[in-house]
Amino acid sequence: MSDNKLFYYRGFPLIRNGNTIFYGCAGDDFAAMLTIKDTKTIADKEVPNKIMVQLVPRNLVADKDKARKGDFTGLYESLDTAHVWLTEALFG
Repeated sequence: MSDNKLFYYRGFPLIRNGNTIFYGCAGDDFAAMLTIKDTKTIADKEVPNKIMVQLVPRNLVADKDKARKGDFTGLYESLDTAHVWLTEALFG
C-alpha cells in the first residue's frame, strides 16, 4: 500500500510534474492541464505567476468542441477557472 497522498482542490485531485499541474480524475471524460509559464519570487519562494489552463477531453475526436484554453495570472485564478471549466464539462 502506498503512503502517497494527493492534494485536492474543490473535490478534484492535483498532480504536479515539473511545470505542469494536472487537475481532475484520470477516469473522467475531461481533465484540466495547467502549464506554469512564468514564476515570481515572494518571500524567497518561487510561486507560479503566468499559467496556461487547458480543458482536455479524453476523447479528442468526439469532444474537441468542448476543449478550452486560456492564459491567467496567479495560481488561484488559474485553478478556479480550471474548476469551473471542468465541472461544466463533466456535469453540464
